[in-house]
Amino acid sequence: MSYKKLFNLANKVALVVGAAGGLAGETCLGLAEFGATLALADIDSEGLVDVSNDLEKKGFKTWSKIVDVSDVTSVEKLIKDLREQFGRLDIMINFAGVVLPTPVEKIRVTEFQKIIDINLKGSFILAQQSLSMMLPQRSGKIILVGSVSGQIGRPFSAHYAASKGVHAMVRTMAVEMAKNNIQINSIAPVFTLTKMSEDVLSDPEMKKSIISTIPMGRLGLPSDLVGAMIFLSSSASDFVTGQTIFVDGGCTIS
Repeated sequence: MSYKKLFNLANKVALVVGAAGGLAGETCLGLAEFGATLALADIDSEGLVDVSNDLEKKGFKTWSKIVDVSDVTSVEKLIKDLREQFGRLDIMINFAGVVLPTPVEKIRVTEFQKIIDINLKGSFILAQQSLSMMLPQRSGKIILVGSVSGQIGRPFSAHYAASKGVHAMVRTMAVEMAKNNIQINSIAPVFTLTKMSEDVLSDPEMKKSIISTIPMGRLGLPSDLVGAMIFLSSSASDFVTGQTIFVDGGCTIS
C-alpha cells in the first residue's frame, strides 16, 4: 500500500461555512492546495467576495453563496444549490461563530440566545443538512470549529462556553453516523489572531493575560489550524471520529 496520496483531496467537494471570517482563509487555501473543489459560504457578502477573489488570484476557482447559519431555510437553500452545482458533498467545515466578551452578571438573555443560535444551533443545522447529501453517498467528513472555552473556564465567556456544547454534539453525532462511513470531528483553537479578536487584544493587559495561559507563549494563528483541518478532511482520518483536536499551544493541559 502506498501512502503518498493519503492527504490528497482531488475530486473532493469541500463546503467551508464562515469562510469570510479571519479564521477560515488559510484553511480554504490549504484545502485548495491539496486539490479540493471549494464551495464557500458566509453571511458577510463583501467578505465572501474578498476571500473568493484572493483564492482566485492564487489560481483556485471558487463557488460561493450567502447563508445565515441560524436560519434553517437559508441553510436548506445553500445545500440545495450546492447539490445542483456539484452533485455531491465530501467535506463540510463550519467556522461560523460570534463571541461577545461580557461579565456573567451583565449578559443579556438576547445576547446569550444570539450566540447559541449562531454557534450551536447553526452547527447543528449545517451538520444535519450536510448529512442529507452524505448519507446517500455513504461517505463524508464534517468538521465543526469549537474552542478551548468548551473545555476550560475563561472569564467573560459564559454564553460563549455554553455554545461550545458543539463538542458534545460532535461525539453523539459521530456515534450515530459511524455505520454510514461519515466521520464527524471538531477542532478547538485557542485565542487566535483575527479581526474578530482585535478589540480584545487592543488592551495590552488582556493580551498579556491571555498569552500567559498558553505554554507555547503566543497566540494562535489561522495557519495553525490548517494541518489538523487537512488531516480531518482526508483519508488519513478515515478511522478517526467523535474527536476534538485542541490546537491550543498546550493551553488545555497547563
